[in-house]
Amino acid sequence: MYGSAASGFGISIIPIYLSPLPLFLVGLTYGGTAALLGGLSATAALALAGGPMLAIVFFLANAAAPIVLTHVANWSRTFNDSDGQPVTIFYPTGYLFAWLSCLGIAIALALTLFIQSFEGGLGGWIPRVIELEVLTKAIIQAQLQSGAVPTDELALKTRLIGLVLPGLALFWSLISIGNGALAQRLAVRFGRNLRPSPEFLSMYLPQFMLWPLVGGLVLAFLPGDFGYFGSVLVTLAAVPYFFLGLATVHVISHRLPGRAFALTGVYMLLVVLGWPFLLIVGVGIIEYFVNLRLTYGVVKP
Repeated sequence: MYGSAASGFGISIIPIYLSPLPLFLVGLTYGGTAALLGGLSATAALALAGGPMLAIVFFLANAAAPIVLTHVANWSRTFNDSDGQPVTIFYPTGYLFAWLSCLGIAIALALTLFIQSFEGGLGGWIPRVIELEVLTKAIIQAQLQSGAVPTDELALKTRLIGLVLPGLALFWSLISIGNGALAQRLAVRFGRNLRPSPEFLSMYLPQFMLWPLVGGLVLAFLPGDFGYFGSVLVTLAAVPYFFLGLATVHVISHRLPGRAFALTGVYMLLVVLGWPFLLIVGVGIIEYFVNLRLTYGVVKP
């Protein structure tokens, strides 16, 4: 699926985005060791076909998350309840989000340290990777054609450099979560799942997840590569709070008479505008401290 990009067809972007799906599926049906073997096999095949750099990119972007998440997702603990019946508890949903964020932070830190060996560090590497000159000119041309006042080219370049890495981090997180959720749904559909589906509405986050968020906010205001890494750090740390905020919105919305319409509006605003993502993150942070779901929520099946 990952190698479909070699076809040159635009539709090949879909199997590329779904390339983590088989690894998630095998990990959730046969265990994390199977996902590890599959990921290493795919990485070795790509190394032979396209060279070590392509293989490294594939492993970090597509294989690392399925390997780690399916391994921890299958962790469980069994004990006897008050009636003496065995009860099995699987790894909490919120902790899976925390593992994904921490994995992304570790990958981002490793890449940042590696890129320091190149001239200009992250600030010099990003323009070469995304063809910043072409993108900048295209945006300015679009502004001129629409009759808007064009943005200063240097300011636009600086802004784009600052948005690229957080955007990639957010995209990687959402692709990983989407493929993991789809794999679990398929595993349940065919009766091959090793664990029950995570309970999204009752998820909670570990306490330490607040520190990467605060640390990323502090670093993001620093100049140079510290600021670039800080923006990635705060983005990855905000993803679990975004889903915690969504869970809170879903639970509280049970009080609304037009619940379906309200939730549809929330998701439409997220897709069309994008910036409500920050509002949902804020709801998640508030939920983390004051437990809005317990106070205002009415959980229904």
